[in-house]
Parts: sequence; C-alpha cells; structure tokens
Amino acid sequence: MKPMLLFSEYLRELMQTKEMNISVLSRLIGIERTLLSKTLTGQRVLPYHALDDLIYHLRLTPGEEKQLRSYYDTQFEKEGIRCSREMIGKMFSDMACLDLSAPAFEETRLLMNLEQYAGSKLIFSGEMNVQFLLRIVISEEIERMDSCLELTVPLIDTFWSSELLQRFLNQKISMEIHHIVCFDASGAAEDINLHNLECFCHILPISLLSRQQYHPYYYYANSITSRYANPFPYFIVAHNCVVLLSEDGTCAMLLRDPEQIAYYQNYFRQLKTQCHSLLKYTNDPMEIINSYQNCTEPDGFYMVMDQPCFGRFYTEEFVQSHVRREIPGYELILQAAQERFSLLRSVDNFYSIFSLPGLKRFMENGTLDDYPVELVTPFSMEERCDLMLHMAAAIKAEELSGRIFRENSFPNYLALCTTVEHGIGLFTTRQFPMADNLCSVWIREANLCRAFHGWLTHLPGSNQTMTVQETAAVLEELAHKKE
Repeated sequence: MKPMLLFSEYLRELMQTKEMNISVLSRLIGIERTLLSKTLTGQRVLPYHALDDLIYHLRLTPGEEKQLRSYYDTQFEKEGIRCSREMIGKMFSDMACLDLSAPAFEETRLLMNLEQYAGSKLIFSGEMNVQFLLRIVISEEIERMDSCLELTVPLIDTFWSSELLQRFLNQKISMEIHHIVCFDASGAAEDINLHNLECFCHILPISLLSRQQYHPYYYYANSITSRYANPFPYFIVAHNCVVLLSEDGTCAMLLRDPEQIAYYQNYFRQLKTQCHSLLKYTNDPMEIINSYQNCTEPDGFYMVMDQPCFGRFYTEEFVQSHVRREIPGYELILQAAQERFSLLRSVDNFYSIFSLPGLKRFMENGTLDDYPVELVTPFSMEERCDLMLHMAAAIKAEELSGRIFRENSFPNYLALCTTVEHGIGLFTTRQFPMADNLCSVWIREANLCRAFHGWLTHLPGSNQTMTVQETAAVLEELAHKKE
C-alpha cells in the first residue's frame, strides 16, 4: 500500500472511533474541509502544522499518536533523506566556522555559591532561574580536582548543547562528563531516524572539543513521546547535589542530601552498564591506522578531508620511502600502511572530497594533515605535482569520485571516513588547534552510519562541490604552476 494511503486509512479509522466528522475536525484544526476530504482519500497531504492540532482534538492515546505520526512520516521518506543531508551539512558548516584559535571570553567568578543562591529551596521555576541554577552547579563542580558530571538530559535542549560547547571551547575545562541519551527505535530500519541524527549532530562537536573528556552513551526506546506522567524525567548528578529537570527545562528540583546523591550516582552507573558507548576515542597511531582500514570496504573507500586522499597512487616503494625508520614500532606501522594502501589501490568505488585551501597547503609544504610529520617525511615537489596530476586524470576518467568543496562546507581540522554498516571514522588532523596529537573518534550505530554515508556519496553531484571539469582544472593548474 502507498504511504499516503496508509496515513489516510488510519486517519479515517481514528475519526470513526472518535466519532468525529470532517466538518467539525476541519474547523477545529483550521484547514479547509476540501483539503481534509482529499487527505482522507489519499489525494492530498495534510499540512505538517495541522498534525499536532489533529492529534490534540482527536484525543489520541500515546500509541495511536505514535502510529499516526509514523504513517505521516512514511509519506516523506525521500524528504527525510533530504532533511538528514541538510542536517549533517549544517553541522559541518557550523563546525567549519567555529573559531578555535582563542577563547571569546572567560567566565568571571561566581557572585554567590550554590548554598547562597538556593538557600532552602527545593523547586525552581522559570527557564532563566533553572539555567542560573545549572550554571552554578557546573561552575562549582569544575573547581573540584575530581570534577565529574553525569546527566541524562537530551542535547536537543539548546541550553545544554551550547553550555557544554562553550565550556569546552572557551574555558578549556578539565571535567569528565558522562551522558546517557535516548535513541528512538521506532520506524523502519532502512529509514534515517532524524531524532537520533539531530541528537548526534549536537554530540559530535562537543566530543571533538572535549579532549576526550565527554563520554556519551545511548539506549533505544520504542517511543519518545512526551513523558506526561513524570514531572522530572531528566537528572544531572554532581558531587554535592542532584538536579532533577522537567521535560521542557522550565522547572527543576534540587536534592542535596548525601543519601539522595548516592542513590542517583549508583542509579546512573547501573543504567550506564545497560547502554552502548556512542563514541570510541584513541590517539594511538596504530589504532588510528586500523580505524582508517576499518572504514575501507572491500569495494569502496569514502573520505572527506581538507586535503585529497592520494593513497590510490602510492606504490609499495613510495610508502616505504616515506615512513620514518626511527619511529617506535616501525615494522608494524609500515606493514599496516602497506596493507591499507594496497586495499585503496584495488577498491572499485573511491570517493575523496577536499578543499582548495587544503590543496594549496599541500603544494606549499608537502605534508598531509592526517599524516603526522613525526611518522611520515614530507613529499618532494616532483612527488606533489605527480600526485596532483594523477588525481586530476583519474577524476576526468571517472576512475574515482574526487571533488572540491565549496568554501566553509567542512571543517579544515577533520577527516571523515564512512561505510554503510561498519562504522564512521572521524579523525582530527594537524590543523586542529585543541589537541597535541591526532585523535580518532569511531561510531558504530547503524542508522547514523547510513545517514553519514548517504550524505558523503551525495556530495559529488550536489551544489556543495565543484564539477568534474572544475576540480580537475584546479588540480592541473596548481601542479603546472610548481613544475
């Protein structure tokens, strides 16, 4: 059955059950009677802005609401894919525009501590009052040598995402944060879950800026509908208090009794054992090489970075001549590198998306951002020109999908490798100013893998990149200038 008819038939069934006719319902939800009639016959799509009113006036149960929303969303599967691409593109564009060079400001000292602000109060009402409370709790926790926050608040809440991002970015804080989020398990497995993707788009920037101090975990729930029976469904645990939060963040309860704090600490740690770790960090060179290898499928390699991946053109002799012999574990690193580039030479589908500034930087200094100079010697000018011309020729011959990004489309300090099922690899490069070495972040959640892989493979034909001819011409021009 067509998705539109699934929605139409279920809506008709609900209207019959609730004894609601077309005339009354159309008036209540503020749309024309003709539009609702055509919606019920599958000829028109109900406007999204009318869906919430329809659910309210039909007095649907949580189960009925979930089913109706599911059928409604099914009508827009292609739209959902488009939305997921826009969401990922916006996240990377925002990250590209972040100024990581210096703090914009530093927090001044608190004018009062938690005891002075809260007094004997238990309940705090009003969004601003709750946010003041939370900032005091965070600031006092940061001052501890063993500072640690444990929280279950969804980062779709803009206060939390911006607060944590600002703290790690501007204050360079040293504090472990353990965060449990709920992922939506409803919907078809092959569809992109936009709720989960939106959560992750808030999580990723924080994780990269946290110096591996931010640890997100997730669990699946079959429904993420409003938790109407619980006034405080979320909580934040610090050493000296627990803050319980309402769903909309406008009300909070403060607990300071040691027994209460211990209970929530134990409860969070027990809950964490039932969750999946969303990210895996490493800055070990061998693990990073293996992560790259894990992101390379037998029939494809898909990468976005400020500079191209030239690995398809490296011979065994070339690789051996550039790995520094004096590094610890030379034989293991050389073997891993040879295996990796041997695979890259053989894959059928090879995607490399890069930027013009990255190309120019490579031609100037002969180094690639994801190869530490401590491990790999710079390339000679002749080698640089040869690699650029090889890449241009392969792009024109359609042997690989290589394109140049438009400006500010992707952060210049990050490399992204995707697979359909095996994982997403994100790697900070030498352009990343907030860490002394490279760092790898590995994600395995299948729906996220599908979303990011779909975004990357869509890039060559999108308006975010140059055409085949434009890309090849830039590569050739830069190479010929240096010959």
